[in-house]
Amino acid sequence: MKLTLTNSSIKDIKNEVLCVPVYKEQENIDLSFVNKSLDNLVSNLIDKKQVSFKIASFTNIYSLNKLNVNQVVLYGMGSKSAINYEKIRYISGELSRYLNSLKIGNASIILPGEKIDSLEFSSTVDAVAQGFLLGSYKYDKYKSVKTTNTLTNLEIINTTKKSFTHNFNDIIDESESVNLVRDLINEPPNYMNPPKLEEISKAISNNTDINLSVLNVKEMEALGMEVILGVGKGSAHDPKMVILNYEGDKSNKENNIAIIGKGITFDSGGLNLKPGMSMRTMKTDMSGSAIVLGVMKSIAYLKPKKNIMGILAIAENMPGGNAQRPGDVVKAMNGKTVEIGNTDAEGRLVLSDALSYAVDQGINKIIDIATLTGAISIALGNEYTGLFGNNQNFINDFLQSAKLTGEKFWQLPVDQKYSKLYKNSIADIENVGGREAGSITGAMIIGEFAGKSEWIHLDIASTGTSPGNHGYNPKGPTAITVRTILNLLKN
Repeated sequence: MKLTLTNSSIKDIKNEVLCVPVYKEQENIDLSFVNKSLDNLVSNLIDKKQVSFKIASFTNIYSLNKLNVNQVVLYGMGSKSAINYEKIRYISGELSRYLNSLKIGNASIILPGEKIDSLEFSSTVDAVAQGFLLGSYKYDKYKSVKTTNTLTNLEIINTTKKSFTHNFNDIIDESESVNLVRDLINEPPNYMNPPKLEEISKAISNNTDINLSVLNVKEMEALGMEVILGVGKGSAHDPKMVILNYEGDKSNKENNIAIIGKGITFDSGGLNLKPGMSMRTMKTDMSGSAIVLGVMKSIAYLKPKKNIMGILAIAENMPGGNAQRPGDVVKAMNGKTVEIGNTDAEGRLVLSDALSYAVDQGINKIIDIATLTGAISIALGNEYTGLFGNNQNFINDFLQSAKLTGEKFWQLPVDQKYSKLYKNSIADIENVGGREAGSITGAMIIGEFAGKSEWIHLDIASTGTSPGNHGYNPKGPTAITVRTILNLLKN
């Protein structure tokens, strides 16, 4: 989709369709012009309650040659006092799909936020642009008949007396990274396996400032990574650990962070086999690693002054003849032993060796992302991503970054008293802690391998997929956390 910003009076706009914001307060100079041009049709429709001001409600009106556009779409913004960037993104995402449903190819949209002091011009333009770029996402790679979007050109109109320019490059790059993550997660598991994820990692790092290295089975054995190796033993595909290194501050090696993703390309549950319907969506269990790739793709473009290590802990959890058993004991890279209480609690296992590796490399800050527990959906539903960590200042920085992106996180406790639930074992720890506080114990088991690093764990099991079209998140993978992590890293 081509994006342009135009400084223009509304009477000079020529296009297929003109989108005009409508507010509960009905204070809108642009709407008044449209209404007058259409012989007060808009005010008559408002009087008859045929125009809604509700957020993301749309009213389509044919201009009948009374304007220089074929159609006018009035889009509801709710009350001016409640408008923020996230609502603008949400409405823009809904509007993108609405325009595509009308088979519109070229559209102009009056920038919302007139006379709202809390909104900054450039950020408002970015919110509109990103809503359209993300909301119009489709995945039809394997459909014999493609459902291509018709909207190819979006003109954002500034009708105020002050002229502006805008560079869309950053928001396009970020949105492309989000949509890349969505593509990777949507890929069927017979195509998206450990070798394929390694291949994609290499393609993303090619011709960039990112150096890629891959630990194969022999190299992981030499490092003592029995835990990730155990998870992959039942699969025909060997597990891998992919490391992407970006050195943005070579003179200060301590200015570093690792972004680590769970990369289970398919999770059958292993010998603790999942029920059939629970297995249906388990191609998404590599979402954490997909997010790392999306982040690193943008890092190569943004080039922040920071040393960033992306780690993909990749395996396929299958019940083959050599599969790991409940009751097995394996040793992580850092020497800590783990008893396997349940082979379906494999995410924390692959992450344990990935965190151990990051700590061994001298990483001071770690963020891990994983579709970890069903328990998080019981605790938070699908509105908030569960957040855990061991350093409140680091957590506060992350949450502050999230406020600027609109992504929602909720901090849950990390209290050592919970550790008794998974330390009653013949090994140092067990990989499960029972039914109580499942998302907390899952996070804390990962935290056992963070060493002295500042650490944040993000459990995206209930927010990583949208059950239906919702604002700028079409049904399917959301790529949640990409935008917040990028905002944290570049700031």
